[in-house]
Amino acid sequence: MANVNFLTGGDVAPIRKSGAGMFGEVAGIFQRADVSFFNLELPLSGRGEPARGKAITHRGMPAGIDGLAEAGVSCVNLANNHVLDFGDVAMFDTLDLLEQKAIGHFGAGRNLDAARQGCIVEKNGLRIGFLGYSTTLPMGFAATSACPGVNPLQAYTAYQPDRSLLEYPGTAPHIVSWTDPAHLQRLRSDVEAFRRQVNVLIVYVHWGTSMSPQVHDFQREIGKEAIDAGAHALFGGHQHVMSAIEFYQGCPIVYGSANLLFDTWTSFFNDETLKTFLFGATIDAGGLRDCYLLPAKTGVDVPPRLLSCRDAQWTAIVEDLQRHSRAFGTQLTARGDAIDVRCS
Repeated sequence: MANVNFLTGGDVAPIRKSGAGMFGEVAGIFQRADVSFFNLELPLSGRGEPARGKAITHRGMPAGIDGLAEAGVSCVNLANNHVLDFGDVAMFDTLDLLEQKAIGHFGAGRNLDAARQGCIVEKNGLRIGFLGYSTTLPMGFAATSACPGVNPLQAYTAYQPDRSLLEYPGTAPHIVSWTDPAHLQRLRSDVEAFRRQVNVLIVYVHWGTSMSPQVHDFQREIGKEAIDAGAHALFGGHQHVMSAIEFYQGCPIVYGSANLLFDTWTSFFNDETLKTFLFGATIDAGGLRDCYLLPAKTGVDVPPRLLSCRDAQWTAIVEDLQRHSRAFGTQLTARGDAIDVRCS
């Protein structure tokens, strides 16, 4: 078996009239990768109505599929909190477009069985599998045996005071989070079963807190459970800002790489949402090795842009990632415009 060049990036939400040239120079990086994926954060459709009771809804035009095809992305994750923003019909249109362009997809489907189904990409004699889950679950988004939706991975949150509130009124609570045990067991079963069909298995989870780099207890719980069950890497998104990188049992857990291309500027976005990176690695039968990052500036109505090590934003991205990842024992080392990343 030959090695495989792997590449992924942050969340992608194209809301523009044409997909041509959508990724700019970044398209060439994806085209040169043997296997690649990212999270497609919205439906591509001209149909549907905004989900009732949802404060923020996103939808891109069908032409956006041309940008994905141009970049040559192997597959996309659809397990997120926006793919059903315009109902089942818009998600179905998206599935049809992806299939017409021979772009694989995972993490959402016409029922729970379909949403749980993994995607397999074969390259250079290796079978690389992808599974997708979402812990961000607006009402009605979780797939069931009879209803379309995303592959759910339910997490819970509790706010516990650290001191007596009678003695210390106004004290900030301690946040505790955990994954639903039945859902965590389903994740383990899915990974164990799918691992038998592939050489290397990659899991994506939509998780975390919007606009926060904090890694919560439930995220670490999920990451370790997936890798203990046989996954070789885990990638996450949803936060809109960069988060930490950890290695567990030698396998990378990328908690969040922010937005790669996001054609909207919501009221709570700021300059931090313009910082992102591509994550690359070599895949062999043992998993991912020689991991590296390519710092980039998020594309908002323009293509994303790779950054030079001479750029002040490049330095800011590296410093942020070092700060986020230091507690996890992750080492980042500059190599030209790239950053080598490994467990220290």
